[in-house]
Amino acid sequence: MDSDEGYNYEFDDEEEECSEDSNEEDPDDDTLEVELVDPVVAGGERDECGETGGSGLGPGQDEEDYRFEVLTAEQILQHMVECIREVNEVIQNPATITRILLSHFNWDKEKLMERYFDGNLDKLFSECHVINPSKKSRTRLMNTRSSAQDMPCQICYLNYPNSYFTGLECGHKFCMQCWGDYLTTKIIEEGMGQTISCPAHSCDILVDDNTVMRLITESKVKLKYQHLITNSFVEYM
Repeated sequence: MDSDEGYNYEFDDEEEECSEDSNEEDPDDDTLEVELVDPVVAGGERDECGETGGSGLGPGQDEEDYRFEVLTAEQILQHMVECIREVNEVIQNPATITRILLSHFNWDKEKLMERYFDGNLDKLFSECHVINPSKKSRTRLMNTRSSAQDMPCQICYLNYPNSYFTGLECGHKFCMQCWGDYLTTKIIEEGMGQTISCPAHSCDILVDDNTVMRLITESKVKLKYQHLITNSFVEYM
């Protein structure tokens, strides 16, 4: 990942318009609408991450008396952003890294916090398949090469200037074209979002959201990726 700027986790208007104008029906269009028990009826207050207190049933109510709230994609996204922000106020990592950590723990904030402060961060980041952010600068120095030197891409085997290559903190670099094709295949054809790993053989480091959104050029692919990420969050709301 060549940029430390935080991904803003927002649906771009241009991308939404692209999706709306498309003549193809996307079977995943409605997957971001989720039915949640109304916190007032359920007898419990919902916190910023969508968790409720109490048993979930009001006095004299049974399951048939539930009222439901259907959330839009933007509302679900906002719930996710609030969870990331809340955790990041404590652990202070790049938002995209925190999102991967939370996803690994099924968005269980308490469990993540417990593991994060047990004194073994290297093991935690290894289990989550990300590079410890505190070791980024050292990794980059080890993989610095002259931008004027041509080198072959290890996927397509074509020679390009080093400036046309990019990669993750693991140090594996590939040309921009191969990265774009790889990510598009994973997202569109395989339906993968939060579990896309580095293309290098046997490397399990996950591709962060910043990198995906920077290397993908097609709006429909970006939108699909955002849907996959928010869908993974919905599973544990």
